[in-house]
Amino acid sequence: MSTVESTPAKSEEELEIVGEFPCTQTQLRCWILNQLNPGNPALNVAVRWEIRGTFKASTIEAAFRKVIQRHEVLRTRFIEKDGQPFQQAVEKTDFKMVVIDLRNMPPEQREKRISSIGEETARAPFDLSKPGLFHVTLLMAENDRGFLLITAHQSCFDGWSIRVLGREVGEIAAAIDHGRTPVLPDIELQYGDYALWQEEYLGSYGFETEKAFWRERLTGAPYFEVPPDRPRGAVKTSHGDIISILLPLSFGDRMDAAARKNRVSLYSYGAAIMSAMLHRLTNAPTVLFGSQVAGREDTDLENLIGVFINNLVFRYDFTNDVSFAEHIRYANETLEAVLNHQRMPFNKLVELVNPIRDPSRNPLISINFNLQKAFLEDHRYGDFELISAPSQSPGVLYDLSFMMIGRPSGWRMNIEYNTDLFQKSTIEALLKLWQDTYEIALSNPDALLSSLVVPDCRPVTSKPREAHAAQLETILRTHPSVGDVAVVTEAHPARRVAAFVAPVPTLSGPIDRLPAVLMQYLATQLPPDAMPSDISILLSLPRTGGGTIDHASLHLRDPLPTAPAAPQPMPAESRVRKPDTDKIETLASLWSKILGVPSVRPEDDFFALGGHSLLALRLLSSIRERFDVKPTLELLFKEPTLEKFAAAIFETSEAPTTAEATPNPWELTTCKRGSGRSAVYTFNHPFLFYRLANELPDTVSVHNINMFNAKLDSELAQMSLEQIAKLAIDAMQIPPDTGSVAIVGLCVNGILAMEITRQLREAGVEVGFTVIIDAWAPGYFRSQPKIRQKRWNAERRIKRTIYFTRKLLSGRIPFIEYLKEFNLTLALLQKLGVSGGQYSPEEQANAEVTELLVRASRSYRPAKSKDPSVILLRSQANHPRARKLLFGWGDAVAKDTAVLDLKGWHEDSLSNDGIRELAAIVSRKLDG
Repeated sequence: MSTVESTPAKSEEELEIVGEFPCTQTQLRCWILNQLNPGNPALNVAVRWEIRGTFKASTIEAAFRKVIQRHEVLRTRFIEKDGQPFQQAVEKTDFKMVVIDLRNMPPEQREKRISSIGEETARAPFDLSKPGLFHVTLLMAENDRGFLLITAHQSCFDGWSIRVLGREVGEIAAAIDHGRTPVLPDIELQYGDYALWQEEYLGSYGFETEKAFWRERLTGAPYFEVPPDRPRGAVKTSHGDIISILLPLSFGDRMDAAARKNRVSLYSYGAAIMSAMLHRLTNAPTVLFGSQVAGREDTDLENLIGVFINNLVFRYDFTNDVSFAEHIRYANETLEAVLNHQRMPFNKLVELVNPIRDPSRNPLISINFNLQKAFLEDHRYGDFELISAPSQSPGVLYDLSFMMIGRPSGWRMNIEYNTDLFQKSTIEALLKLWQDTYEIALSNPDALLSSLVVPDCRPVTSKPREAHAAQLETILRTHPSVGDVAVVTEAHPARRVAAFVAPVPTLSGPIDRLPAVLMQYLATQLPPDAMPSDISILLSLPRTGGGTIDHASLHLRDPLPTAPAAPQPMPAESRVRKPDTDKIETLASLWSKILGVPSVRPEDDFFALGGHSLLALRLLSSIRERFDVKPTLELLFKEPTLEKFAAAIFETSEAPTTAEATPNPWELTTCKRGSGRSAVYTFNHPFLFYRLANELPDTVSVHNINMFNAKLDSELAQMSLEQIAKLAIDAMQIPPDTGSVAIVGLCVNGILAMEITRQLREAGVEVGFTVIIDAWAPGYFRSQPKIRQKRWNAERRIKRTIYFTRKLLSGRIPFIEYLKEFNLTLALLQKLGVSGGQYSPEEQANAEVTELLVRASRSYRPAKSKDPSVILLRSQANHPRARKLLFGWGDAVAKDTAVLDLKGWHEDSLSNDGIRELAAIVSRKLDG
């Protein structure tokens, strides 16, 4: 890696400020989101251009420098004064373009490296207090071909800016190469001028008319979302991925013709298709999603780089089953009305509507839609050509984002999704449904919307309604915070009962506390055995086409392990000092002053009193000045009442006296202490792995960590896999002078091994490689269609029967041990009390430990590290398809990860021959 030039960066004192301006509303929203999650990659704009022809890296960098000098916003930083952010433009920034030469790399490795670097640069965090929120990397792939990776912060850059940047960089670079003056449009304004105009507009009569439209449009609107595959966490995440498909060129011609026939724009046609699809997918009578407009109505803004986009909210009501043609006309009327009122900044819209604050969701919208031509036009500039290319997703802001991008090669459908909420298979089904919706509308516009048959992405088992469920619904509806409720009973031997609650729109308390509040309420009226197992909060309940609650769309969550019981401190009342009255009164006066209310009671909610994010920032700034504390915006969202917020920032704790620490359930057994620095750590199955020590060189130490003597109590059963792995690492007692470490695990212990490797590397331990045997990625099997699961299980049972029958007939296994290999005959032996049919203590311990780890692994999601050091081993217990599927590990392992075969069925594969094969693999890796 190299840079074209290396110039020492100026210190903050040396920066020459050329202008200070208020933030625009979009910048303000970026600032607030960054305060909640500093360096949030979802706020990055990632752009990728291919450059072909004759070009010089120094010329390209000089062109970027010239663009930065033309546009103040690319030389901007953000400061805070009295809780209010401002933007400052500086005279110069020391821009340096990173150049990475990949020309000597084999082509197949080069493409992977380009992709991985793209992901790294797209997610690179920005410090908003530093000027120049703009990075560029040039990857030299060949002498006449490279890639420009551009990452900018959303506070200074939008999609339109890509087009402006491309034109100016191309023209300036071509002019430098040919010794001429670049032909560029004059810039009459800078971004700061636009910020001043917007500030003035927000106090005008025109803005008041915008308020009236949006208040009528959205006040009381339900929160629309597609039910996720996985339960939401307590706070919103930005982990995401994109899947896409390139449509044939003929699709663009058909879409153009259909839009012209209906006298609507391509965008309006696409929004109509999207709303129809979401309606049919969810059966919701009202569909809402967000979209962005360029926000450059004034021609003077067209040649500026900056963030002018605004988020709009589209609301579509479905009262009748109309044709696609009728819906397209209605949807166009909706769109035109919204576009006529597009000057309402999204930040101000949230303040106006004041929806229920939920830290796990975006305000107002969970789904985004966009349809546009690619911002960068493929164009030749002198001796080189700039070509638009798909870029990586730096992170997601929405649950789902549907994007259609038009390029000369055709239209591409993209769905960006939150991977913590949705499985890839669900998104693939949505992509197919999106195509099907277009196909029906294009080929038969007179067809009714109901003709769109929706495939179940997430098949559910019918859940019978019972008197118990009806009783729970009746009680819950009497609580003042409950607006709507549905109770479902699991069609399963466990018969779990769960409640799904939509809160009243006027809810003032924190939404994440509502389940606990309702559980306490139910406990006063129901016996313990009648309590539901879970209460989930939805901002609106799913509905069928007839308007009734769609119980089939309500999915019971897998029971999640709670945090382990840590060493218990002494009772709170013996160690906590309450904040003094003077501090409470002073804090209350700050709330009163900032919110503009005469008084504030302890139980009052900041947001219910009219507070919003900007006022919250002012409050936090005032608190930092007045008191020696630094509360965060996230804390105010979590504890929005005066009483609890004060307790959180002022309560002081004396050193707690802890109860006796829980003993570590893991034990370390050293099978062999080698003369060298390398070490192999195996997990559980000590009687299988002890033979590995004899097969490995004497220089290698071999250890086994197991839980077979542990007390597997409820406390341990509540731990997550990450917590269990942490305890295992504590038990490993890795000496500081240890060299390369190898981690080995069979079956579910292989999943554990992946997490142990991750934690060890984070702690700075050198893990050379990880060997996992017969370990499928958690959740992969259950993500498959039910019919496929049944087929794979049947295949496995047949293969298992054949394998052990052959083993019996060849005399390699006693008949009683043969019967113990099958659940039915094992249960029969145990019921009859046959002595040889009982589990040995070792077998019983292995079964219990395995069950514990299986439960913990169900909620585990491996890091998408594309780890190239993982070695996958497959015994005969797994179909050869496991090799192609990489055992379902996906982006957790490298795409070229080797899958090696072992003879024998599962544990049998670690018999004498199998252990020798494993030892040979480990030895080769240790030798490098």
